Amino acid sequence: MTITTRTTELEAVNTILSTIGEAPLSTLTGSLPVDGTTAKNILSEISREVQSAGWHFNCHYKVDLSRDSNDKIPLGTDVLRVELNDKYDKSSYDVVQRDSYLYNLAKNEETFDQDFTDNTIVYLLDFVKLPEQARRYITIRAARVFHDRTLGANTIHKFSSEDEARSLAVMKQDEANTADNSIFDSYLQSYIVHR
Repeated sequence: MTITTRTTELEAVNTILSTIGEAPLSTLTGSLPVDGTTAKNILSEISREVQSAGWHFNCHYKVDLSRDSNDKIPLGTDVLRVELNDKYDKSSYDVVQRDSYLYNLAKNEETFDQDFTDNTIVYLLDFVKLPEQARRYITIRAARVFHDRTLGANTIHKFSSEDEARSLAVMKQDEANTADNSIFDSYLQSYIVHR
């Protein structure tokens, strides 16, 4: 009896390698062939790219950001984006991530005079922590990019592009089902309702 599980990172790398007819790997540890290393690196690259958009599965809401002893706000290495709560005035606090700290563009400085509560953080998750829809899309996109970089045949590229579009549609449908978005989530709509 076969046990059905979500796509593993090894399965994803082997799917990528199959686009150029390479034999599957049995492990991702130790010394890998050049194509195996390239496939694994491209999978990581595409995973970072896709997650950078900020999906419901990799966003954390109501996160507090606290200053350290130097009045800087440190950020983890897995933080992709910080969105301050709307209650903080954009003319005083326009923040971006610089290195491992929050930076205030409104004052051109990396020190802050207060902590921030109830913010949204977009995190970079490990492949095993992603939902299956995201794993599938990332795998197919990485396979297309890998194939284009190594062989570049147009007929297979077209086939992979169609697969990529289909898997992106599935991922967006899952996002719509789980995110519970409404038209009132935008700043403009919220302003109109609350004025």
